[in-house]
Amino acid sequence: MSRHDYSPGGKLPAVIWRILLGAALFSGFGQMPITKRYYIADLPLMGWAADFFVVSTMHYLSAALILFMLAWRLVLSRGLLDQRWSWGPRAKWTFTLLALLIISGAFKAVRNTGFFLPPALLVILDFMHLGSAVAMLITMIASLFRSKPLPQT
Repeated sequence: MSRHDYSPGGKLPAVIWRILLGAALFSGFGQMPITKRYYIADLPLMGWAADFFVVSTMHYLSAALILFMLAWRLVLSRGLLDQRWSWGPRAKWTFTLLALLIISGAFKAVRNTGFFLPPALLVILDFMHLGSAVAMLITMIASLFRSKPLPQT
């Protein structure tokens, strides 16, 4: 039995989850002008990566879909941390990073609608959002090298 046999939807939610996290990370870093600066946008079929509005829309869309998948998982597992899931957060560390990303991202989205936030709070939110995104990226890379045991039945 594979570990995907225990997850609702099989392998598809795990693939979608990873694609959405990758899209959110790429579009988040892409909102800083690094795609043009480091010639990523000059690669074939990557010209869209230099357009801020396309990348920003991609970031909001991937964040919304991540929230949807996270809510779906939490509803199906009745709010309990179930180690049998083969996709999404399984540890308190990952849930903490996701909570920091969601909170700081929500405040940044509210700020983008025109709501005034003090500049000092904006700096804190920016560093919290960027720092937790980098920590999430490092966690994702580290999880590639860690073996995952099959759940006990």
